[in-house]
Amino acid sequence: MHPEDAASFEKTLALGKEIAESLPSNDVLGRWMAHHIGDLIIRAQAADESQVQSVRRETASTILDLWSHRASLNTQDPPITSFGPVFRALERLSEKQAPWHFYGTFRSGHQPDASDMGMAPLLQHALELEDIVRGVVRDVVVLAAEEAASKEAKWLELSEHLDEDDQHRALQEVFRLMHEGDHETDLQAPHSGQIGDLAAKSAEVGASLRKAEARIARIRLALEEHPSPDS
Repeated sequence: MHPEDAASFEKTLALGKEIAESLPSNDVLGRWMAHHIGDLIIRAQAADESQVQSVRRETASTILDLWSHRASLNTQDPPITSFGPVFRALERLSEKQAPWHFYGTFRSGHQPDASDMGMAPLLQHALELEDIVRGVVRDVVVLAAEEAASKEAKWLELSEHLDEDDQHRALQEVFRLMHEGDHETDLQAPHSGQIGDLAAKSAEVGASLRKAEARIARIRLALEEHPSPDS
């Protein structure tokens, strides 16, 4: 964000105002910071041509510095923190994994191979169940990510003009994982326009669960038809 960029500066002012309003009035530091930001904003809006650039620079610098430390703001819900848990879950659920690695059922280096499963065919059903459950859990976590995006829509919109920081890069990864396989979605930067319809996403998860149930039913039938050792 460059102070001389009027449009960008106005967006930063809007972000600053929202941060100030989010700080608790019963907290001394929060009250002082809110007053300080408000004073800077008034100065920036009232500055004459000879001072406007320096005042804008000071105002934007203060707001952006506060934004960079948003996780430590003394508020009940600091901006863009809802993504933390779902990001960690999506990261693990979406990474490519070798068979048997997700649950760690077998010690490393001792996982059954194709010949083992040929001799013990029930292992193939166990492996498929692992894949089914992993897929369903991922779909539900993606829904949680969409819900977090909906909750953070205001902050995503207010901050979408800013340069990237570590948290925004993490958000980009969240959106990439959320929309993995969706080639029509522009994931260059997370913003409020990328937030999906939660009702539609819930319906998609429901459909995913029904497919999983159908696969599990086929496995159950195969297990029922599997000859017992005594037969």
